[in-house]
Amino acid sequence: MGRLFLLIGFGLLLALAGLSGCGAETRRAETETETAAAPAPVTDASTGVPGGAPAARVTNPHRRAYIVRTDRICRHFDPERAGARKRAGEAPDIAGAAKAYGEDTALGADELGQIEAVPPPPGDAALLRANVFEPIRRQLALRARIRTALAAVDVPRLRVLRAQSDELGRELSAFARGYGWRSCGEAD
Repeated sequence: MGRLFLLIGFGLLLALAGLSGCGAETRRAETETETAAAPAPVTDASTGVPGGAPAARVTNPHRRAYIVRTDRICRHFDPERAGARKRAGEAPDIAGAAKAYGEDTALGADELGQIEAVPPPPGDAALLRANVFEPIRRQLALRARIRTALAAVDVPRLRVLRAQSDELGRELSAFARGYGWRSCGEAD
């Protein structure tokens, strides 16, 4: 009977932490403080649209080339990150789940580093910094706190952190699709 409650509790923790692979997280970073407000999205000067150009068609050849290069990075990391999320969701104990969740977070940080190394299209640096890179850093910081809360079996904290991470994920995904990304705009 005790083992059953432990398994049910562990399943709840995994669900709250989004380790089962069906979360609304996109792949990016987190914040220094949980209550700090995110900066307002930067408006794309070329379209006048907050958060980027409509996804229907990217006509700027510099942006199109940037999207191709960065989407290739995301496609490279997708299988590894999916594997880490799967290991986290199938872990036999909390320590194993926290370790695999940490691996997924580390892969996300590596992915961000590689994407940031690609020179942005002319005029898009501030747009990308405000709407992608900084929010991803905040999301990665949240994921580190989620991992700590998971290891501590702190369910109330997991709920709060997960909600914050999900909101950032939705915002990032919407911006990415609007900007024109395909692979980098997919939700995890």
